[in-house]
Amino acid sequence: MKRINPYSRPDAVAKLDGRSKEARLVKETRRELLAHLGKKPTVTQIALVERVAWIRLHLSLLDRKMAGTAPGERDARQYLAWTNTMAKLLTRLGLDQPEHDVAPIPSLDSLLASRRASA
Repeated sequence: MKRINPYSRPDAVAKLDGRSKEARLVKETRRELLAHLGKKPTVTQIALVERVAWIRLHLSLLDRKMAGTAPGERDARQYLAWTNTMAKLLTRLGLDQPEHDVAPIPSLDSLLASRRASA
């Protein structure tokens, strides 16, 4: 099979058979995002997860391509576009906030008050 790169045609990327690093990254991203959603995801959420997985693959390939070298203008623009798109998709999925309740961080005043009360 032809080597996959950041600008591979969609049909070449779609032929990933599961044994390559690239295919494993896409599968891992899908699994992690679906696990994070926790509940039975909607069709829309599944579609967004799929897009994030593929964008993550392309960003990873660009990371590898640019490692140790200054990116070209096209690579830099594409990297920023994909990063921005991925951030927006993750926000749409609601991954910018935790699903579960997190206890608020107590203020210094409340910590000191509880310490005085227990002393």
